[in-house]
Amino acid sequence: MYRFFVFVILFVILLLFVSCGVSNVNARKGFVAFLNTHHNNKYEIITFKSHFNTANMNPNIYWVELALKENPEIVINFEWDAKNKELYVPNYSNKQNSITALTDYQLQAIVLRRKLHEVLDKDVLYMDVSVFNHTISITTASDPTLEDLKYFSTKICSVLDNYPDTWTSEAHVDFKLITEVKGFYELIVKPNTYDDTNDSYKYYPDAVVINNYGSEKAQRIDNLIQEEFATASSSIYLKAIWVDQKNLKSLIISFEKHVPLKNKNEKSHLTEGVGRYQIHMHYPNLVMESLTYTDYNTIDREHMNSYFLDQLPEDFTFLIEHS
Repeated sequence: MYRFFVFVILFVILLLFVSCGVSNVNARKGFVAFLNTHHNNKYEIITFKSHFNTANMNPNIYWVELALKENPEIVINFEWDAKNKELYVPNYSNKQNSITALTDYQLQAIVLRRKLHEVLDKDVLYMDVSVFNHTISITTASDPTLEDLKYFSTKICSVLDNYPDTWTSEAHVDFKLITEVKGFYELIVKPNTYDDTNDSYKYYPDAVVINNYGSEKAQRIDNLIQEEFATASSSIYLKAIWVDQKNLKSLIISFEKHVPLKNKNEKSHLTEGVGRYQIHMHYPNLVMESLTYTDYNTIDREHMNSYFLDQLPEDFTFLIEHS
């Protein structure tokens, strides 16, 4: 009964908020007038709908998508405050909080994408670029070598350095085979124009990080450790793979050991992590060269990742700094 009354009260409060807002019809009319006054009928409205929710608690917020009439490939989106006639752009910098700035960003993003394709298309089977997420996915016929990664880094930097206001971070470049969902190797390309001072994780230029899932290599490694270490009473979960930055075949693999919960009142199928194994192997033979086990009673689970990063051999270190 108590929950019912709480729900009713919250519902009434939400109704009060909504009733205080600008009506949908008037909000759209006001926005159309704003576009005609400030942007001379340059845009077509694709979406204009209420975006009121518990996060913003503002009944005057609307979600807007616009297409540039002279180039429908340019589509921008933002939140619009119908009462104050202001737009908000989640995840963008303050200097991009205008329709003109968003349009210029999208125009430059299209040019940047095209330039990357011009530079790399002959070297890859397929490529996808996300300027907003600062990611590049490259499909190749075979796994890249260290020389290949350096080559791609130089080529990519030659483009990104020309667009510092559009590509505003390092690039995470995923290298995958045509049969893979995600590649095993991910290259961190740092444009010369990018300042990483405020980053929590500071990567070395051309650092190579490993994806734990989606690739044939990751699946083979997971299958191997399952066969070797999982038992009827102890399950295993792959947590991290690190690669020697000078030898892509040398790997350190970390996985977590789980056992049934000790609390008998809990459901019998539930488990809990009790520690982490760490193995040094070489790909593709995956013969184990060393094995260590760290119990969570020694290093608590919350700090285990940081502990392992700090313990990595120098040749495996891909971060300048982490927090």
